[in-house]
Amino acid sequence: MLSTFSKNVLRLAGGTAFAQLLPLLVAPALSRLYSPAEFGAYYFFSALVAMGSVVSTGRYEMAVMLPEKERPALATFMAGVLLSGLAMLFLFLLLCFPAFRQMLNERTHLGLWMWLLPPAIWLQGVFNLLSYWHNRHRRFRLIAASKFVLSGVNAFGRLGLGFWRGGIGGLILGTFLAWLAVVLQFARKLLKADFSLLRNMRLAEAIEQARKYKHFPRNMVIGSLFNKGSSELPALLLNWFFLPGIAGWYGQMAAVTRRPIQVIGRSFEEVFRQAAAEEIHKTGHCRRIFWRTFKKLFAIGFVPFALFAWLAPPLFAFVFGPEWEQAGHYARAFALPFFLQFISAPLSSLFYLYEQVNLYSKLEFLQLLLVLAALLGGKYFFGHAGLTIYLLAGAYTLGYLLRLYLLALMQK
Repeated sequence: MLSTFSKNVLRLAGGTAFAQLLPLLVAPALSRLYSPAEFGAYYFFSALVAMGSVVSTGRYEMAVMLPEKERPALATFMAGVLLSGLAMLFLFLLLCFPAFRQMLNERTHLGLWMWLLPPAIWLQGVFNLLSYWHNRHRRFRLIAASKFVLSGVNAFGRLGLGFWRGGIGGLILGTFLAWLAVVLQFARKLLKADFSLLRNMRLAEAIEQARKYKHFPRNMVIGSLFNKGSSELPALLLNWFFLPGIAGWYGQMAAVTRRPIQVIGRSFEEVFRQAAAEEIHKTGHCRRIFWRTFKKLFAIGFVPFALFAWLAPPLFAFVFGPEWEQAGHYARAFALPFFLQFISAPLSSLFYLYEQVNLYSKLEFLQLLLVLAALLGGKYFFGHAGLTIYLLAGAYTLGYLLRLYLLALMQK
């Protein structure tokens, strides 16, 4: 018989696997409904939302788990919602300035869809807050179901809108409706299960909790931005520096390739983290399990990534259509860093197990600097989009090699 813990893990794993698999299944159809330039503008929009949502809540969602009693926990949740709402109003004010809108639209061609940026950032921020609130109450079935809703509405919404009218609006609106659907799903459960707490909540309580956990926005937002920035900056700056089509090829390549890496990597990470923690408690190190896992990941990934580097251009052209062959050339350039990511990501939990969080933050910052240097160098020193992609691949390769080197040093 499975334990309650194991059942909860399986529920969440199933939802995560479906959420990662469905976009891969509909990607060939979407790539024929939308152009690389439209995908480029969409990935720019998505990158802004991902980075904005980290800032908008002040990371108070992570503090929701801390209070022992329910009332201060809900007040902490409300503090994050209010802060996210203020961030949305601030962004709306910025968009009211014609000069700001023109600057944003010159490179991205978002048009009127840029007005969805503030509510999209707010929705994703509120989704993060609600996720932690329901996690606190062990509503794992609801969280797993939310992944189905988010992935399904996003995939089929973009498909339907693509057949109906297409354009950048189809991609953005489909994703926006997906976030709206899952937030409404979460909010309905909140109102149903926790209405008695909500009814008596006071603004002063939310402000008090915001002050109590003020170190979260002060200390954790910057670190989270480093992490998000290293993965989201290419979609932002490739679009800004070159053409939306370049960012579209890159974004599609990264999205399609990283999903299988994340699904397999998370499975390894869960098992490795538990075994490594036990070995560290017993012996003070985890050399045996570290090198055994490293060898397994290397053996599993070497042949597929080598074949991927060889076949990527014709494979992308066949699956996504002829105009996406260039994305396959980008994938060939990124085969090595993705292989290194496949190996290093599951092992990176050692930074926490060995209490090397500061070192991990420095690594994230260095990775961000390498990515930024590659993008700026490709634009201002070489002025060539293709060379910028290779510089980016080199930046990620250096970052992952350094990560693996430091992880190996911990085993001595």
